[in-house]
Amino acid sequence: MNKDRMQELADVLLDARRANKTLNTWPDTLVPADNDEAYAAQSATIAALGGAAGYKIGARTPEASAQFAPLPVGKVFEDGATLAFGDFARIGLELEIGFRFATAVDSSFVTLDDEAILARIDTVHVTSEVVDSRFSGFPDVPKLLQLADLQNNGALVVGKGVPYRPELPYLTPTARFHWGEQEIFAGPARNPCGDPRRLVVWLVRELLARGRTIDAGNILTAGSYTGCQFVACAGVVSGEIEEIGSVSFTLA
Repeated sequence: MNKDRMQELADVLLDARRANKTLNTWPDTLVPADNDEAYAAQSATIAALGGAAGYKIGARTPEASAQFAPLPVGKVFEDGATLAFGDFARIGLELEIGFRFATAVDSSFVTLDDEAILARIDTVHVTSEVVDSRFSGFPDVPKLLQLADLQNNGALVVGKGVPYRPELPYLTPTARFHWGEQEIFAGPARNPCGDPRRLVVWLVRELLARGRTIDAGNILTAGSYTGCQFVACAGVVSGEIEEIGSVSFTLA
């Protein structure tokens, strides 16, 4: 792994974030060679942004390998927040389910089996991610560059939680998602990863194997149930998932 090269990539991405601009091109020499290099660029980026308030996790199919990206502490908001529309180069909206542990995920989790890890979850939340990118050509950008760019995260809004229960409708919940008066989605929903709880277990094991922990209360959001809808102007975003709750925020 070339850490200096990934620090250079992180610096380029940080400059774009701070200037609220997008990059038209990128040097081929900065494209990560593999996930580990992309994660190194993530780590350098998140350290400069003040640390993580959680993680986004995703997988393209129930059988596919998962990936993660830390969520900047200044870009995770609670229900009812107002976000500045102009803070984003583009705005894609997704409706997701997130999870929180009440205690830190540390080495005490290493010996736990899957069910025991899930039993430690404290609350389940409806979340909405704002998808953004530091690249003007998005989504036609190398996947590993997108991974380095915190997997295209712009912000995350977290709805009020309910206590974790194994029987909640994780596989095919009924969901409703609106941007202003426009209905983005309504009906039975599916996450491409299958059961998002598998991603939570994977993330716990993956981070511990990398010598990292998850702080108590961090939000772990695990992939969209509604696809990604790009919007072109300000408005109120609201979503609901049956038995789990709702989330709402304003883009102004």
